[in-house]
Amino acid sequence: MPGFNVRDVLMKSTRALPTGASAVTGTAIDMGNPAGNDFLAECELLLSAPALAVGELANASTMTYDIVQSVNSDMSSPTTLLAGVLVQTGAGGVGAAATTKRIALPSNVSRYIAPKATNSAAADASAKSVTLEVLF
Repeated sequence: MPGFNVRDVLMKSTRALPTGASAVTGTAIDMGNPAGNDFLAECELLLSAPALAVGELANASTMTYDIVQSVNSDMSSPTTLLAGVLVQTGAGGVGAAATTKRIALPSNVSRYIAPKATNSAAADASAKSVTLEVLF
């Protein structure tokens, strides 16, 4: 069975990474499942984290990526669906390499999902972005 590799530009969320020790949440991806209904679509998520230089992610600092969900399209009152899906740790004076992760969604996912990035240190990584895509 071939993997999921078809992309839909409407089912993608990109967000600039945080400035300093803070968190940012991407815009919502509408999964289309009404409240109270199981999500049954055959798909998976692709979370992509960029390469970060030492000035963007210092030694021993981390950039942690979660998948959050909400019943609201503006992502108000989000809850964490999947915590620590990716964690980049700055090391060796060179920052961290780019990385990706494919994730299956549980059947009880809320209608709206988005990526969340949390920086543990004061470095500015806002020139780079995290991307979450739905693959069919």
